[in-house]
Amino acid sequence: MVIVNYKAGQLANRLFHFAHFISNSIEYNYALINPAFNDYKRFFTSTSANNFGDYKISTSITSKDAVDTLIRKSILGMGKVLGSPLKKTPLYHFHDVKEYDEKDLNYDMNDPEFVNSATKRLTFIDGWLYRDPKNFQKHASALRKIFTPVPEYQQEIDQTIAHCRSLADVVIGVHIRRGDYKTYANGCWYYEDEVYADKMRSLKEQFEAQGKTCVFLVCSNEKINPASYKDLNIVTGDRHFIVDLYCLAGCDYIIGPPSTFTMWASFYGETPLCHLQSKDKQVSLPDFEVVKEG
Repeated sequence: MVIVNYKAGQLANRLFHFAHFISNSIEYNYALINPAFNDYKRFFTSTSANNFGDYKISTSITSKDAVDTLIRKSILGMGKVLGSPLKKTPLYHFHDVKEYDEKDLNYDMNDPEFVNSATKRLTFIDGWLYRDPKNFQKHASALRKIFTPVPEYQQEIDQTIAHCRSLADVVIGVHIRRGDYKTYANGCWYYEDEVYADKMRSLKEQFEAQGKTCVFLVCSNEKINPASYKDLNIVTGDRHFIVDLYCLAGCDYIIGPPSTFTMWASFYGETPLCHLQSKDKQVSLPDFEVVKEG
């Protein structure tokens, strides 16, 4: 059994983190509990009901989130203070990937030591870069089913995408990431409106050359000024972040700064994505690729 104690940042980071564990759990048939996902579990069909079908997966240790949080934090603290001889016994294993996180290297969850621990003892998890790309892709359809939005949000997503499709031949999702990006990585991916508008005009021209019209579904964590995009066909709105995320997944193409938010949208919707690595990047259709795993 594996218990995930590590909270991997915000929504999309936690989706990818949990998804890699789910993929590994399905492949090796071990029990998986992830109380670290409790902040977001109400948004998705399987996690909101804590019903994963035949899979041995749960988001809860107990019936109370507050109790689960206390247990998770206590276990996490124990793992940080225990000496090496006490971190791994025949009954339990405090497993972490601290060295991998520090070096920004993926830890392969197919490592026999990890699989042995997961299937034969109680294994407590701490760290970000646990990855199983092979089984992530193998079980991609199960992941999409598990992380389907609850009907409350799915209905709005479907209506928004249907509206966009009524306006043009091609729907392009634009993720304008503001907020924390003003300071993150020295603000290198914090772009002003004119940068986004320039990329959108370029794509518009490329599709016009094919005889196609396009509409831009603009999603942002800050209010959008339509005047900055007055010569473009855009759809904006004050939407919940789950609606924005899955609306991006429903588009034909996605652009935005590097972010796991757009990566998850690309994976879920099998939608080609182009990350704007710099404000000077020239965007062309061959640059777009579907994210297979995060």
